[in-house]
Amino acid sequence: MEKATILVADDSQLFQELFHDLFIRKGYDIVQAFDGKEALELFKSKCPDVVMLDVMMPRFNGMEVLKQIKATSPDTLVVMMTAHGSEETAVEAMKLGADDYLTKPVSYKEVLALIETLLENNRTRLENLRLKEKIHETEAYLAHLIDNVNEAIISTDDSGNIKSFNIAAQRLWHIDERAMLGKSISLLFKKGTQNGYVENVLTLTKEEGRYSGEFVFVRDEESEFPGYLSTSVIKGAKGKKDGVVAVIRDLTNEKRLREQLIESAKLASLGKVVDGIAHEIRNPLISMGGFARRLEKAFSEESEQRKYLQIILNDVGRLERMVKDIEAYVNFTNLHEPDFECVDLMAIVDDVLNNFDLKSEGITVNMSGENLPRVFADAGHLRELFFNLFENGIEAMADGGELKILMEREDNVLSVKISDTGCGIPQSDLKDIYDPFYTSKMSGAGIGLAKVYMIIEEHHGHIDVESEEGKGTSIIMKLPIERRQAVRALH
Repeated sequence: MEKATILVADDSQLFQELFHDLFIRKGYDIVQAFDGKEALELFKSKCPDVVMLDVMMPRFNGMEVLKQIKATSPDTLVVMMTAHGSEETAVEAMKLGADDYLTKPVSYKEVLALIETLLENNRTRLENLRLKEKIHETEAYLAHLIDNVNEAIISTDDSGNIKSFNIAAQRLWHIDERAMLGKSISLLFKKGTQNGYVENVLTLTKEEGRYSGEFVFVRDEESEFPGYLSTSVIKGAKGKKDGVVAVIRDLTNEKRLREQLIESAKLASLGKVVDGIAHEIRNPLISMGGFARRLEKAFSEESEQRKYLQIILNDVGRLERMVKDIEAYVNFTNLHEPDFECVDLMAIVDDVLNNFDLKSEGITVNMSGENLPRVFADAGHLRELFFNLFENGIEAMADGGELKILMEREDNVLSVKISDTGCGIPQSDLKDIYDPFYTSKMSGAGIGLAKVYMIIEEHHGHIDVESEEGKGTSIIMKLPIERRQAVRALH
């Protein structure tokens, strides 16, 4: 511990000598002044821990020096020394900020005891202030962490009523903290077939100290989302259980990613299946078509037999086109090597639209998008992607309609929404639309959307479909501006 410095201001030479010897023997540093002006100068230059002021001094009296010291450094300890019978002066000094006073003649034992007490009390006070400041800093730091983590953090009292609702929770439930304070945490959970299951979670948390598991949660507008719940007990004074803190992680993106991985594996398996099918039926089709064409030449054009053979040849031709589509799909899945570069998506869309005679189909195009960044992508694959999407949209509008294309930037992602006013897709079929062989067309293998899905996957993007029978379909794609930025992580 550093030695304390004591400034003694007194015009008595005898007092100064006695104080000097006393404080030096006790290990203190001492600075001495013989008038008020000198005391102020030494105070400014030496910054003593304790100042002992005689009330009566030349040039400036002790009260004037006290006022200036406390105005400059309120935390400096000041002891006033007054003559016997000057208690009123001592009271006035205490009102001006003096920490204590001594009445002359003084007892040196009393002086030492007072100085030691004042210094110890001051050290304790400063330590308490330091600890209090550290607690405030820690609380602010923890509050900052709680409000800036991605997981929802919710605390409750012992009855399960919400006491705090961090920013992530407010974003997740689309509601302000003030609207949730005091309400039961059970309101955040989807109602189950059994009543009281949330209360059971709270009870288990209190009994075991923690609990975790997956649940379905509801927002204020009744939409649902899956989440992983982890709870622990809040312990107060003397280990008393004062409530529960719950950490909830939104699993929506993880489940979507899991579904995408399953879909990718399924598409890979289907690719092998369709390859086998194409291989098995190619040669029989060639034989059937060849012999049917030979037989066709043996009959006149008006004969009934020729009509039957024409039906056979038409079906063989349809199967041959399907086999070609299947082979093209298998080749695409096995042999394609994407070549990524910075491309202008609007220019690609314009180029693809020129392949269709939209005017004759009675279809108008409404395209919008301004100040769009270039995308790191494979231009050829994107052309194939948009060709398949536009072809599907146009075929869905057999009686004409409108094709809307909206492109806009969303942070580091370029969003593309393609909407048609066609016949729509049945809700029961939406889960199957990316499968090879799924099709609502009269001909073809239905591999267009399977290719679209694979291209989006290759670009680390994401695709969603919204459709309503009789009203139309919207395809929403999100492509990272830089391929290394996975869109999956943004949902």
